[in-house]
Formats: sequence, structure tokens, C-alpha cells
Amino acid sequence: MDKDSLMRIGDKVLSKIPLLKKKAKIVAKKEVAKETLLVKFKVAEGEVNFNPGQFVFVELPKLLYPDENGNRHHFTILNSPNEKGIISITTRIRDTGFKRTLRELPEGTEVEVGPIAGFFTLPNDVSRPLVFIALGIGITPYISMLRYIEEEGLKHKVTLIYSDSDEESLSYLDELKKMEKKNKNFKLVVTITGKKKSGHENRHVNADFIKDYIDNPNKCTFFVSGPPNAVESVSKSLKDAGIENVNTENFSGY
Repeated sequence: MDKDSLMRIGDKVLSKIPLLKKKAKIVAKKEVAKETLLVKFKVAEGEVNFNPGQFVFVELPKLLYPDENGNRHHFTILNSPNEKGIISITTRIRDTGFKRTLRELPEGTEVEVGPIAGFFTLPNDVSRPLVFIALGIGITPYISMLRYIEEEGLKHKVTLIYSDSDEESLSYLDELKKMEKKNKNFKLVVTITGKKKSGHENRHVNADFIKDYIDNPNKCTFFVSGPPNAVESVSKSLKDAGIENVNTENFSGY
């Protein structure tokens, strides 16, 4: 098969053929951090093939509140590809018609999911260190990647720099701390840009911050995800400092 139909991560091949639009049901919802909602969907039939870090379109049956952007939006997939038949997303709770509807829909509601797309994905090369920079809700693609690395016993060397305005807004922090304890190749750095909390950094992420934690940045591959303005600021700081190999993913609000 050609390179566009398959993707290899470590010794495992994952399909790159996108999931076409399929029926799914909401099977779980949970608030996982301040104003942050986890929604889990069970696909009605067939496999769900995706690469860690990709996103999926979710179409709601009907909006309970008006939204000029409509009833279909995309979200990064939170779960590992190994969780068969499941698509989970995590999103900030906002006062839009789509988000309000998603929050209020009961478990068992049927929606449509797909297609799956995106190139902000876990690299195959395990020899080059990875630096994941998560700005707010930008943590979601890294959860998928890190869970997959852990499940498959992959040898990627990863530093995750996780930034948010306050500690209450941090999602999956306990899970990340457990990963760090179990995996000598994974390092977690948390920084709070608002009120300082003990045990965390208290500054914004920029090139100077990176250089305090990363030796030889140009020997690493960087990933930056989060709100567009924050992603632009961080990626510009890195590039202005001569740091190359920077991949970005914007999380626009709706």
C-alpha cells in the first residue's frame, strides 16, 4: 500500500483511511476540570481507525439553542486508537448554542461522527525527542498520543509542557503524573499563568522557558496546540529564537 493509506507508529501500522460519517451514541459525559466537559461516543457499527492526535467532526441531531455556526463542529479525539469503537472528546464549556446543546443532551442521544482528519499526529521516529506544548484545552491531542505510547510500550522521549490560567482548569493532571512516574522517557512540566500554585511554574511559555527545560531544542520536534492567539505567540517566540521543527494546531472556540 502507498504511504497515504497507512501510517506506522513504532512496530504497529494504523490505518489512515478516514472514518466516513457514522451514527454514534453519547454513552458518557463528565466534567473533568473547571468548565471542561468530556463526552464519550460509541460508534454504532464498524471500526474507528485514527492516528493519535487527529480530529473528528461531530454533528448534533438538532440544536436546542441557536448557533450561527450550525450543528456540526470538529474536536480533537482524546482517547487512544486502542479503545475500539469509541470516540471521546474534551471541550471547554462555552455559551454557544452548540456547546450548550452538547452539554444538555442526555446519554443515549444519537449523533453523527466523521470524517476523521488531521496531520498533528504522533511521529513514527522514536529517535528524535518530542516536546509537547499544551496551552489550555490544547492538552487533548497529547492525551491520545501519550496513552497510545504507554499502551504500546513505544520508546518516544517526550517532554510535556502544560500551561493554563489556573490549576482548576488543568485536565487529566493526575493521569499525567502517574504516566511520568511509570515512564522514564516522559517528563511533565506544569506552568500556571494566573495565581501561583505551589509546585508549579508561574510564567508564560516562550523560548526562554523552553531553554530552561530542553537541551538542544533544535534536536527536538515541537508540537504546540491551544487557542489560536496563544499558539501563534508561542510558535513565533520559538521561531524567532531559531528553534525549528515546530508543528501547530489551533483550537478555535465556538
